[in-house]
Amino acid sequence: MWYLIKNNLKLMFRNKIIFALMVFGPFFVIGILSSAFEEMMESYEPAGDFHVGYQVEKGSFWESSIEAVKAAGEEAGIKLSEYPEGEPEELVKNNILACFVKLGTDKYTIYENADNETEGVVLEYFFSQCLNRISSQILYAKVQAGELKVPIEKIDYMPAISSKDYYGITEIIYFACMGIICMAGVLASEKKNGIGIKFKVTAVTDLQFYIAKWLPAVVVVAAGIGISSVLSAIVYGIHWGNLFISMLLVLLVIMAGVSYGLMLYAISGNMAVTVIVLFSSVFFMAFLGGCFETYMYSGFSEDLKNISPVYHVNRALVENSCMGHSGYTLSSILYLLVISAACTCAALLAGLAGKRGRKRG
Repeated sequence: MWYLIKNNLKLMFRNKIIFALMVFGPFFVIGILSSAFEEMMESYEPAGDFHVGYQVEKGSFWESSIEAVKAAGEEAGIKLSEYPEGEPEELVKNNILACFVKLGTDKYTIYENADNETEGVVLEYFFSQCLNRISSQILYAKVQAGELKVPIEKIDYMPAISSKDYYGITEIIYFACMGIICMAGVLASEKKNGIGIKFKVTAVTDLQFYIAKWLPAVVVVAAGIGISSVLSAIVYGIHWGNLFISMLLVLLVIMAGVSYGLMLYAISGNMAVTVIVLFSSVFFMAFLGGCFETYMYSGFSEDLKNISPVYHVNRALVENSCMGHSGYTLSSILYLLVISAACTCAALLAGLAGKRGRKRG
């Protein structure tokens, strides 16, 4: 196995064009995108405290819990005042209130104007959290409606982040997902010379044969992405926040990306098909995850964005850069470990199925 690892490392490092792509690809894309979106990123402003009006429909569960909601709103920087009369559209349109919310029996409706979109997003998040807390207490705690509590802490707003920091992080992640391209020469040589078939008669197991490809790929991609990250940090002044967390997440992305690519190759047996499927799927996940359009301004719903592992990693790293912490760090780590393990198992099973097929033939 160690002979294979050493040989694969040599083959990958000899392919200077692909290694240079891993180094300079992110570097140039960071420069292009950060310049293109610099003005837009500078216009970002987090919401401060603001005033919101509300109306409660008679008979709704909001009636008995509104005081708890108002108290939670105060903690979150949202001052809620009841407006039993008046049209919400007019109150918001005339800038009397930043936003307005109508609390019905089976839904709530939020009104906002074009000047208060940020406040509208904050209010939507606040009431979704309120609804989740209240629903869980009613369903599971079985408390009386008047005893409901909504312990929502003050919302931790993300401060403004520069376009260089944002794209300096997200493009590194995007290219880190494409690590399988470093294996192109190795996989082509393996198929041409029948190396896999030859080693089947030796004591090398399927897992060892897999590791002999996976480990060198991780090392080579990590070296290329590492050089690119350092170069970008020096030239563009990118801030990564907590370096240990950032390095860990980037390494896990590389591991998951290589595992995913090897799984696709094990299933298809064709490098061209592998690259097409890899680029298509990673591009889709990166698009949802904010590698091109910033996730703060994305029109996709939060539920849809959460499907993408790239979104979890990007958000964890970006928030770590500008806030020093992120609630998405743990989910990113778990997501990436599951992907690595699942893809490894799938690749080994695909190899085993292919071996049985050849025996039957």
